[in-house]
Amino acid sequence: MIIATGADDRFAMPMAVALCSALAHTTERAVTILIVDGGVAPENRRRVEGTITGTSTAATVEWIDADRRSLDGLGVTPSFSQAAYLRLLVPDLLHDRTDRVIYLDSDLVVLRDLSDLWRADLCEHVALAVPDYSYPNLAHVDWAGTTYHDSDPDRPYCNTGVVVMNLPRWRERHISERAIEYMQRHPRWVRWADQDGINAVIGNGWGVLDDRWNVMLAGINSYGRRSIRSLSERRNAQRQLLQHPWVLHYTGPIKPWRFPHKTESTRRFFEQLQRTGWYGRVDRLDELMSHTWRLHAADNVWAQRLAASANELEALIPPGADLIVIDEAEWPDGLLEGRHTRPFLEANGRYAGIPADDATALYEFDRLRQDGAAFAVCAEGAFWWLEHFPRFSRQLRSFICLAQNDRFVAFDLRRRR
Repeated sequence: MIIATGADDRFAMPMAVALCSALAHTTERAVTILIVDGGVAPENRRRVEGTITGTSTAATVEWIDADRRSLDGLGVTPSFSQAAYLRLLVPDLLHDRTDRVIYLDSDLVVLRDLSDLWRADLCEHVALAVPDYSYPNLAHVDWAGTTYHDSDPDRPYCNTGVVVMNLPRWRERHISERAIEYMQRHPRWVRWADQDGINAVIGNGWGVLDDRWNVMLAGINSYGRRSIRSLSERRNAQRQLLQHPWVLHYTGPIKPWRFPHKTESTRRFFEQLQRTGWYGRVDRLDELMSHTWRLHAADNVWAQRLAASANELEALIPPGADLIVIDEAEWPDGLLEGRHTRPFLEANGRYAGIPADDATALYEFDRLRQDGAAFAVCAEGAFWWLEHFPRFSRQLRSFICLAQNDRFVAFDLRRRR
């Protein structure tokens, strides 16, 4: 079995966690780990290799210092460095060596034997992956206009965090070259790095994997919105994904090593980190969390304030509850794990902007309450709404206030004052 990944030095530690979690669950007798180096420091290279060999005697590690000039000019942001595009180099790096490879992002934890993926029937597909939870098909990719190679609205738009590549088909259809060309030609339509480039050119080449192979934490509240009509069935499906994932993918800006907030998915990450021995032997998980957060989150004021809000709100709002979040889309999706957040205003499950007037705010608020929302939270970025929309503010404040501080105000919509 060949597993490929790529990272720069910022993601060296989580990459080690991802790879070691994969090795800890595999039954394969021989595993090759191919790491495309995007700038990992020599000391961290040694640490990655040490964690891998310490996890599995069946694994061999190969570092590749690939020629990255073809990636020059592709868009980089604070969230996506050039390392986000390294996946595109893998097919040519493995030329004539194997007909398939499993590519893993470096911000995930594997909880099932990847042998099942390695032996999956590729048929004539270019690659196998899981449709994105938030944007499962092209009908919902509203940022790319008509730039995609195949505009069939029912074609899947897949998340590329876990991909089984059919290498002969990938090279035959020049997916990497065409994806790079697309991103260079349409930089304004690229939101999710090479994921957009690949989806733009792959056409009907996707084969769809079981949704448990890539449980996208930032998109969990969107899961099933397009395909499961019953709200209770959708909530149950989301709960099952969180409780029984095969791969947990820490999508979005909330990364467990730099966001000081304890959830079940956070615990799973730190259990794997503990096994790697990256920071030496640390017997207590709480101690490992505190140490990691001191290193990676101590100077991040945004993360500290947001994590404090999440900690307080999860103590106030029970798991499984539906809540309205008034935040002008500033709080990242997946912040309150196990709770079902509803953006406000909402249209088709997504944030729809600021209300045009007080009447619109009241109408939409009552609509969400009747649809099951039992709590409401107004974040600091939207405090001005409570002054600008006085009738809406009076309605909101007619409910029991659970907490109020300089970061948020929360209400229980089940009880009036």
